[in-house]
Amino acid sequence: MHHGPSPVAKPQTAAAKVFWLLVLRIPEALLAALIVILVLFLTVSVFARYALNIGLAWSDEASRLLFIWTVFIGYAVGVRHRAHIGVDFVVDRMPRRGRRVVETIQDIAILVFSILFTWQSYVTVKFSFLQRMPGLDVSIAWLYFAVLVAGVLMTIYAIFNLWDTLNGKRVAPDAMGAEALRISE
Repeated sequence: MHHGPSPVAKPQTAAAKVFWLLVLRIPEALLAALIVILVLFLTVSVFARYALNIGLAWSDEASRLLFIWTVFIGYAVGVRHRAHIGVDFVVDRMPRRGRRVVETIQDIAILVFSILFTWQSYVTVKFSFLQRMPGLDVSIAWLYFAVLVAGVLMTIYAIFNLWDTLNGKRVAPDAMGAEALRISE
């Protein structure tokens, strides 16, 4: 289902540039930073445990927290870049109109899922403030907040993906998504 121009078009106005900076480029930069920090934490933890014979109580929880943020923000960014796995065998052989119908249904399904996902993550975050992560001595809400942030981003991205599909500006993974597809084949 990857035809047409890139889903992330170049913004035309200053407001659009700021919007895309906030909702796409900052999460991408955050994702890169989280991966670097996660690798550093894991390296320090393994070194301390095996070379110095010291267990760092905070390192497992910090790594788990960073990993969860990385996974969920990465999933959300993947929604906008249309970089997730799809089965294109049948859809690619459909006439253009049939492809567009299937792609629209797909985008609506992703949007509905994203809205429900966001709502349920909000409910979970509300009830998680009472629990604490003992190794870090912070609220476990920090862990669940990653899911809420990802849900909000996925909803925003799903709206724009659906808009692009309805306006015929889609469907192709952008350069990042195309590279992921090329590597996976």
